[in-house]
Amino acid sequence: VIINLLTNGIKFTRDCPTRKISVYLSAFEKPPVGGQRSVTFIEPRPRQSSLSTSPEWGPGGEVYIQFAVQDSGKGLTEDELKLLWQRFSQANPKTYKQYGGSGLGLFISRELTELQGGQIGVHSEAGVGSTFMFYIKARRCVDEPKSRQTSFSAPTATSPVLLPHTASAARRANVSEGSVHTLSSLASTVPPEDIHILIVEDNRINQRVMSQQLRKLGCVVHTADHGQDCLDFLQTTVFTSNSKNIPLSIILMDLEMPVMDGLTCVRRIREYEATGQVTGHVPVIAITANARSEQINIAMEAGMDTVVTKPFRIPDLVPRMQSLLSEYRAK
Repeated sequence: VIINLLTNGIKFTRDCPTRKISVYLSAFEKPPVGGQRSVTFIEPRPRQSSLSTSPEWGPGGEVYIQFAVQDSGKGLTEDELKLLWQRFSQANPKTYKQYGGSGLGLFISRELTELQGGQIGVHSEAGVGSTFMFYIKARRCVDEPKSRQTSFSAPTATSPVLLPHTASAARRANVSEGSVHTLSSLASTVPPEDIHILIVEDNRINQRVMSQQLRKLGCVVHTADHGQDCLDFLQTTVFTSNSKNIPLSIILMDLEMPVMDGLTCVRRIREYEATGQVTGHVPVIAITANARSEQINIAMEAGMDTVVTKPFRIPDLVPRMQSLLSEYRAK
């Protein structure tokens, strides 16, 4: 939720003469009330259950953690505010093409906040800026007995682990029996010079986090903000006759992006392969938060080689890339 609100703040201050984003953190023993920083909380929807009422909630005392993200962006009018929390709805018809899925992100933020026993709200003035605020219900840590000691030892895998959403049996990434793959061990098994990755992702924070983690393993990483950027970059790589011939091994493709989405982009790539504009097969892994089987099937039919659902761990992603690259290098 915080990442989404920060990303929106960055987007909507992009063209402003003053760019300032502030984050505030507070804690309360009782649920916060609206009115702070002029924010009005949105009334939560009726729900049959929430995470805070589940048996796993634990015995710790209740505490309410509140976050506020304030930006000096363009702000919203009253009419735009009314549309803000509708699913897929942006503040005005042009916003999605310009800024991406902010409205969907805010809808999901509201859902996540309310599922955790909280509320979310906003105060905004056109030409002044916006403040998004939310709180969640949490619990205090229960002090562990001082005599209790915890020892850590490397676990031993007793059977192969299959990562989900694999396109075919040949692409299954197995954790070898009796071994544990950590970031350090992966770094020694993945040849850095052999993995050149293009991350296609419109969320700059996600883009940066993925890039840093993959570069720590020694991979060479390039980035693109949307599908059209991806196609433009592809024309400069070893998959074309362009004189630059930039090395490229694999593409990690987000699906929901402005300008050109991931499904449209991968269809274009497969068309280029069929017409000879692109030489060979370009491995593309879809990155999506939508784990429904029908959406995964749509991605595969569009031309994705496999699908990875968010959230994921880089140590889980790397074997997927290795498996896919090995499959096509063997052909």
